[in-house]
Amino acid sequence: MQNAQEIYTTSISQMPPGERLRLAAMILAELTHAEIETAPRQSVRQMVQEMPAGRLFKTSADADAYLEMERDSWDR
Repeated sequence: MQNAQEIYTTSISQMPPGERLRLAAMILAELTHAEIETAPRQSVRQMVQEMPAGRLFKTSADADAYLEMERDSWDR
C-alpha cells in the first residue's frame, strides 16, 4: 500500500492546479461532513454558555445594559 507522500508524488502533484483544488475541496467537504455527523448534539443554551459572551451576562437585562453602555461610548 502506498503512503500519502507516494500518492502525492505519483498522482496528485501531476494534476493541473484546478483538479488539485477540486480534490482538496472534496476532501474538505468529506471531513467536514464526518465531523458534523460525529459531533455531539448540544442545545442552544449549552452552546451560548460555552461562548465567552454567553458567560458574561446572567440575564437579558444584563446584556441590554451592556449594549446600551457600548452604544453610549460610540457617541463620544
